[in-house]
Amino acid sequence: MTNCLSIVLRNQFNLFYRFGCAFIPKCTLIYFDGNITEKVENQIIEQFETTTPFEYDEEYLILHLEINNSQEANIEVGINDIVKIYPLSKQAKKSIESKIDPRIRLENPIFESLLSKIEVGIQNREVNNAIQSLWTICKIEKPLEDYLLKLGFENIIKGLEHRKNGTKADEIQNGNYWEYLIAYDRHEYFSKSMLGYFYDAGLIFAHSKGQPTFEGSKVYGFLEQLNMKDPQIESLRIIDLLEKSEDSKGYISQNTKDNIKQYIIAPLYLKLKDEIRNSEDITQTNLIKKFEILKKEFGDSFLYSIILLGAFFGFRKFYDLYYDSLNLRFYKKSNIEHPAPKDKQSKETSDDKTNLLRIIHDVLNGKSEIPISNIIEQIKKETGRKVSNKYIKEIIKDDRSITIGKIGRKDTVKLNSNGQQKLNF
Repeated sequence: MTNCLSIVLRNQFNLFYRFGCAFIPKCTLIYFDGNITEKVENQIIEQFETTTPFEYDEEYLILHLEINNSQEANIEVGINDIVKIYPLSKQAKKSIESKIDPRIRLENPIFESLLSKIEVGIQNREVNNAIQSLWTICKIEKPLEDYLLKLGFENIIKGLEHRKNGTKADEIQNGNYWEYLIAYDRHEYFSKSMLGYFYDAGLIFAHSKGQPTFEGSKVYGFLEQLNMKDPQIESLRIIDLLEKSEDSKGYISQNTKDNIKQYIIAPLYLKLKDEIRNSEDITQTNLIKKFEILKKEFGDSFLYSIILLGAFFGFRKFYDLYYDSLNLRFYKKSNIEHPAPKDKQSKETSDDKTNLLRIIHDVLNGKSEIPISNIIEQIKKETGRKVSNKYIKEIIKDDRSITIGKIGRKDTVKLNSNGQQKLNF
């Protein structure tokens, strides 16, 4: 007889116990001489890396089996071949014992010390899946790997570990910038305006340099001056002034690595993160509603922020929208059986509005004021659709960069007072 260990779902064990037998793939068995060595423990960790992830410790058991040698790919195991049953933790042992046949003896959880390493593997896969799902939802054609490589997946994971362990950004020692950004939570009083997120970015940069604050720095003084003049100043204007100011040259140069503009990514990411946190429906956030505008105005900086958002919120936050975007083949196709989300109940919603808003901004580019009829004409040229005057007004009503006006009897649209297109952000 040969000793081996088998990782099984608890529900799988329930069926095993119900029917008295099970078929277990030979490739999943861990053979050993009866002694649990470091090699055996490493094999268990490796086996979990190719096993369906779990959320709770009680979802899996490890069985000690004694079986006959077999060349079959799937080995039939009888109930009497089970020698011992190991839960993954003390908590799991207590929970499972309350639900199974009281005659069954669960061993002490001798593999509990492996849980942290197993969970790291699960977390890494989930973070990667979350980033990939958000990339797909946003229909980004550029290869994710190129952007993720520049940020460093390990830096993102370290930042998440800091959050999990309760380590604040100002407590991190010799970390990478992205660790500080992901670990950061606002503790200072900064306004909730877009300018406030640039203050956050300045403080994060200070933490990454081992400083508890950035008060007294040139960039802090620069932001203070902006705050006194226009506390509701928009993001693009802030960036423009920041990049032109002599006082922020050092901040800009030290905050740009491999053409990655950390000073833009940080406030953009923090703003979108707060929006998603406070929204019951992610499709109603600027990330989705104004994706095309964000991509146009912030370029690669926006794409890097998407990676960070995916990592921060995890796969659970996005999987429903992700599955919709995949149009899964096993989903019901009838609108009655599988109703569309509220924001997709009409053709003239969601993606349509985002696309049409892009066309409106393109038409306005370089012009101060134009009739809405000109926009309708351009939309018809690009999409073949004829939209109403009323619908154009509906699309732009929440975009503060555009104002509705009138010339004679004609409805018009014009850019805001400074003549620049800016996202309401």
